[in-house]
Amino acid sequence: MDWDQLATVAQLITGAATLAVAVFLWNQLRVQHRDSERQFTFANEDRQQELILSVHGDAANAELYWKGAQSYESLSPDEEYRYRFLQQLLYVWMWHAWQVKRDGEDLARFRFQWLQMLEFPGQRRFHETWGRKLLGRDSSILEFVEGIYEEQESQAA
Repeated sequence: MDWDQLATVAQLITGAATLAVAVFLWNQLRVQHRDSERQFTFANEDRQQELILSVHGDAANAELYWKGAQSYESLSPDEEYRYRFLQQLLYVWMWHAWQVKRDGEDLARFRFQWLQMLEFPGQRRFHETWGRKLLGRDSSILEFVEGIYEEQESQAA
């Protein structure tokens, strides 16, 4: 075997090794991507639990939330201010989960959660007054939530 043939064989081996390394690195990137998606999902679920506990786990917040959910108009100015920010936290969290497609293309959990967010008259009054403004930056979620809002309003009538 002369030097030219040896160089050709060495280049073939080097090319094959480079391809093998590229395939290995591509596979590692896929694994890391899946891990980061899983970490995001866990972080999102933890945040949801923290928000729900902050609203319903504290007796004063839970009473305020219940009062506002039942009748937004019955809240004193101080209560209305506090209720508005509790709701805003929930709206912003839901909007963020929507933006990052927390559940992919499956909207079942979003639908269930928005049914709960708009279940009572006070929640729907909040949506009319502030919620639409909060969601107005993203027409896709606003359209989705408006459909649920209309459904809840027609059932209440």
